[in-house]
Amino acid sequence: MSKTDPDSDDLDISMTAQELHILSELDSRQYGYLQLNEPENAKKKALVQKAIKYLQLMVVQARKQQKEQNENEPHNFQIKQISIDPKTWVKLGHFHLLLEEYRKALSAYQMFYRTQADNHWQNISFLYGLGLVYFHFKAYQ
Repeated sequence: MSKTDPDSDDLDISMTAQELHILSELDSRQYGYLQLNEPENAKKKALVQKAIKYLQLMVVQARKQQKEQNENEPHNFQIKQISIDPKTWVKLGHFHLLLEEYRKALSAYQMFYRTQADNHWQNISFLYGLGLVYFHFKAYQ
């Protein structure tokens, strides 16, 4: 993964295979056990923050492509949707949850729910993460 965006503050996101492996193992189940704000986890926290930036950049670029495509197509043709993999939203929610950014985690989890309304219940780590966020906001219904 490597992206640079001239509009951002020298954003260079490149990750090694080992970093990607570490990120692939992180999800909501580590909440409470993996304390990213502790000094011994500073490297892992930086890696999670880097991954969030990358995923957010992917979302922005996909939406930008969709907007450009909509502007270039005549209105009487059906426009092909550019889709973002629903797993992107779940992973983004997990990363925000691990960083204790509950509002951002809830937003990402809700995007996953919207895109996977029929089978969201099959993703256990999503349900657990969403439950933790609801618990944080004392939304017990």
